Amino acid sequence: MVLDTRLKKLATGVSAGEAARAHARSLIPGESLSDREQSQAEEFRATIEAMFLMAAVDGEVSEEEMAQLSASIQAIADMHAIEGMKLEETLEDLNTVLARDGWNKRLEAVSRRITSAEGKSFAFRLAAGVAFVDDHVAHAEAAAIDALSAALGLTSEESQAVLMEVHGDLFGEKDAEA
Repeated sequence: MVLDTRLKKLATGVSAGEAARAHARSLIPGESLSDREQSQAEEFRATIEAMFLMAAVDGEVSEEEMAQLSASIQAIADMHAIEGMKLEETLEDLNTVLARDGWNKRLEAVSRRITSAEGKSFAFRLAAGVAFVDDHVAHAEAAAIDALSAALGLTSEESQAVLMEVHGDLFGEKDAEA
């Protein structure tokens, strides 16, 4: 199963749908969003960056990884009917700011932009899905998962519960261990 199909399993739920719809509306020129919708849209953008950071944790994002990540994010956008998202441009921008700021500073920026408990869980869930997609978590990915969890302020119990759930969702195991 490819990354986009697996991540679509994780990108469901009321809060995910609301955030995706808010993001879609934020892309419409002149569209007026409430403060809550603005926050949801920003959290969705930060979630995309968290996924990108997980893919880039080894120091580079290969063309193949970029293509797969792009397809995955597009699948999530399609699932939530997000129109107007310039995905290639978005990923190029993320790559540029990563090169400029470095991984740790981008992680800090992501964590500051995700303020709701639901948003933190959603971002952590999808970023972990990127790390788990091949059913092997490399040392750098494990360290990145820990760093993201800490940056988002998740407790050890919360992060372990999400990781077990993500692994189970991706690989069909009810009592999966991360």
